Amino acid sequence: MILGAAGLGHMAADFNQRFKWMPDKPMKCNMCMTFWLNVGPFIFLSGYEGVLYAALASIISELYLKILL
Repeated sequence: MILGAAGLGHMAADFNQRFKWMPDKPMKCNMCMTFWLNVGPFIFLSGYEGVLYAALASIISELYLKILL
């Protein structure tokens, strides 16, 4: 589930790169986008541990970026 969330956040941040009018930090950053996209569902599914899962997914998303580039 964490790997899928990391991939989803990476694809969302990659998709938002083409829009110039969007702000850089929460919308185009891999770590930020993955965290904010997944923190709600992870908290809903896992309680307060969901914050840790979202943080882990955001770190894995950044590793995806480093490996792919």
